[in-house]
Amino acid sequence: MKTKEVMEKVIELSLANGAQGSDVILSEGKSFSASVQNADLDKYEVSGSKILGVRVIKDQKIGLSFTEDFTADSLEVVVSKAIENSQFSKVNENAFIANDSKESSSHIDNKTEEIEVNDLIELNKELESKVKELDKRVSGSPYNGVSENESKSHFLNSNGRYCYEEDYSLSCYTSALIKDGEKNSLHYYGSVAKKLSELDYQKCIDESFHHAKEWLDASPIKSGKYPVIFSIDQMQSLFGAFHRMYSAKARMEKSNPMSEKLNQQIFSKNLSILDVPTYEKALFASPFDSEGYARKDLTLVENGVLKNFFHNSETAAFFKEENNFRAARGARSALSVGGTHTLIQKGKDSEKDLTSQKYLMVHSMQGLHSGLNFMSGDFSFGASGYLMENGEALQAVNGITVAGNFYDLLNEIDGIGDTIHSNSSTSFFAPTIRFSKLTVAGV
Repeated sequence: MKTKEVMEKVIELSLANGAQGSDVILSEGKSFSASVQNADLDKYEVSGSKILGVRVIKDQKIGLSFTEDFTADSLEVVVSKAIENSQFSKVNENAFIANDSKESSSHIDNKTEEIEVNDLIELNKELESKVKELDKRVSGSPYNGVSENESKSHFLNSNGRYCYEEDYSLSCYTSALIKDGEKNSLHYYGSVAKKLSELDYQKCIDESFHHAKEWLDASPIKSGKYPVIFSIDQMQSLFGAFHRMYSAKARMEKSNPMSEKLNQQIFSKNLSILDVPTYEKALFASPFDSEGYARKDLTLVENGVLKNFFHNSETAAFFKEENNFRAARGARSALSVGGTHTLIQKGKDSEKDLTSQKYLMVHSMQGLHSGLNFMSGDFSFGASGYLMENGEALQAVNGITVAGNFYDLLNEIDGIGDTIHSNSSTSFFAPTIRFSKLTVAGV
């Protein structure tokens, strides 16, 4: 059977077995990855997967099951297992299958060129060799690879709503390990694109080598409180670590410290944050959610006021709030919520003004999640970066620990830049933000 016919059969079996409603997610993917070490192919991997997950609602109870076998007998088994599993779940009065209208949607962003595997491997070899050519102290490139990924996702429910999404990407990354006597330093950087010609492999080389070289002679700064600017990738990591603050699912489970903060001023009045499913500068688009609903831009924080949580149909019904179509579910997983691309609105400050005074620039964080408390907002991490003034590095810095509170940090903003930057994976977009103070433990 064709893919959609398989899904229709599962829906038919679900209803025949007593389900009042059901939906099916079928995910397909294939990938190639390779890694080169010392000019020789170190790793070569080709993989593929195809998995179907069914969710049934029977007597206001939810049952889940999944399979990678698409024979007729296996489809009957996966449905009966989902029906059986529903018997052991709690009654959920807020669970239902999207039924407001039938809809068929598709988003296809597939490959536009045929890539030869040898071309990717040669690129990988070039990444390693060019890093090593930059300095005789470069002893190796321990993180060095390329990959090609294709994915397809289908959604169908018992009310006829069908969605299809297809994506494609290439990636490359490299690193520089520099040794000089007893000293050593390492940094890596990656690039993602749709076409081989769009991979910024030169930036991977330059970023990896530059920071590894600078940090070879880095040292801690004096302990104290410092203004801080994060590189765009590190800012994404920090904001991403606390992204669950927007989760209505966590709010429903009483594990979200922002649960009672809706429509309240929680952050600096200069800060506005959006979730943008189809941002023009993003590598991928996410036009519909895991319940088949079309997504629109969503304001999360407006001038410091918390405006929305991520909702799916269940959480929206629970809180009697509007569904903003942020359902997230994989073929193996239960229904949850999640965002797409984060966009922090630009401010009015020029880059020159933001960088005119002395500040700590954080370019690398170590151990962020191990030193993080989501409920309180407290965090600490090891950091490497630069002590800066007027946009120039005064000192390369490592061996320090940076600590603070995320929720306080977003109230302690000195300025927000007037230019939007993208992280390396083009999923997070933000201006330069200067935070007034974080605690640094150094010397």
